[in-house]
Amino acid sequence: MVEKKRKAGSQESERPAKKSQTNKVKVTHLSSADIAKPVVAHSPGVDLPSDVSFDAYSKKSASGQQSTLLLQSSTHPTIDYLATESSTTSIGDKHVKQYIAIFDPSTNNLSVIPAKKMTVRSSVRQLPSASTDDSAAADASDADADADGEPSTKPPPPPTPSSRAALTEAFGTKKSKKAVAAIAENRLLARSADTNANDPLSSAILSSIQEDDNNADPSLSLSTSTSTPDSRANKPLPQPDLTATDINQFYPLSSLIFPGPPRTTLSQMPIAAWRDRISSGKEIQSRFRYIAHRVAGLVQLHINHPDDRSVLEKLQILRYIQLLLELHTYISRLPSRNRAIPPPEKWPANTTSDTSLSAAFQYKLVGALFPSYLPTNQAKTLLITTILALTLHVPPPKWAPGQELSVLITEPSDIHLDLALPGAEVTKYFRELGCRLESLSDAELTRYGWEKVGKARKKVDSEGKEITIPKAKFAKLRFPVEFPKISAGRPGRR
Repeated sequence: MVEKKRKAGSQESERPAKKSQTNKVKVTHLSSADIAKPVVAHSPGVDLPSDVSFDAYSKKSASGQQSTLLLQSSTHPTIDYLATESSTTSIGDKHVKQYIAIFDPSTNNLSVIPAKKMTVRSSVRQLPSASTDDSAAADASDADADADGEPSTKPPPPPTPSSRAALTEAFGTKKSKKAVAAIAENRLLARSADTNANDPLSSAILSSIQEDDNNADPSLSLSTSTSTPDSRANKPLPQPDLTATDINQFYPLSSLIFPGPPRTTLSQMPIAAWRDRISSGKEIQSRFRYIAHRVAGLVQLHINHPDDRSVLEKLQILRYIQLLLELHTYISRLPSRNRAIPPPEKWPANTTSDTSLSAAFQYKLVGALFPSYLPTNQAKTLLITTILALTLHVPPPKWAPGQELSVLITEPSDIHLDLALPGAEVTKYFRELGCRLESLSDAELTRYGWEKVGKARKKVDSEGKEITIPKAKFAKLRFPVEFPKISAGRPGRR
């Protein structure tokens, strides 16, 4: 018996009819090269004014397919802003693109335009000095006199010395000082030939140059200075604050971090990648031992105390030390000392570990440490001693926020390997900074967190004999600070 198929029951309620859409929105994707594309700009650590306006500059690549964009603004009275295209720092951001949608209610048209992601950096503009204002006023008065029909008899102002000449005068050798004086003399002679052969101002300056050169004592040491009583002023060392009562301010950040002011420079140090890796439980890889052995503890302190300004500052100082180490590595590998350091745009790839730092910032940093843009031994020594002085501002492993240290202390074994210098040479530099090289007691090692590197260890050599490695010595900076005494040389024969 075949059963009949049952019919489906009638639906109790019918489906409602679709409502016709009255307001249709037309979506248009604009991606042509001729269309002006918007920009999504962010400024880490900087609050941009609402009325700031930028000038746009673009440069095509060698292939002609891609173009880089740069935005610059000098509308602020004291700060210059520079926006560069942001580079991807993680795999997740590699395929992410920025878009901006613009809706026109009158035509119901929605335009979707791709936007470029840019990072805005700020730098404090160097204000003109009073002498510059006076010279400008003098030029204006001369112009007014010429407009009235009366010839101006006032001689032109003397040329201002460059930063290279100022550095040579303070730190240069006797030969370099003579070369700078010869350049100044030639410049004055050229000006006198063009304006007035009997210019009294040029004659007075030329006579003073000749008198100084004739009265120079050849027996004087090259490191002494007649303008500064302290002989340390001519050494390639960061200048300490001898009036400081706090050991943390003995080497202020203003003498160690360039370009100034220090807080603005430190705010540009990228630490977000470090924070993201520690938050996700990953290790931070670094080619420098000093950074790799200290970064995890400081980042974890910053995560636990995000509002503590002192922790953030010490983490930014560690990131700035890494930048200086990268700069030292690059400059040490340059082929010749007589060639100027190339501009940052021509540096090889991966010279610095972060590309968000603008070329203008890097150019100012190199100019502060190498005013002549030549990798001289004096400038290299200043870079090394600046790095060593900055390591004193990095706290020990067991430092806690709010803890005041009466002594600045650092363990120099990692930094001397990163600088590729002998340990004795790094020890000499620390002594020049006023540090004492001492070993720590077991209680101090436990308190500071250096038990693994500070205690004496036993080791078996290649012949099977057991030898004892003595305790490591630490660089300490504490009051009273004592600098090495200047040797007077061997006494002459009677």
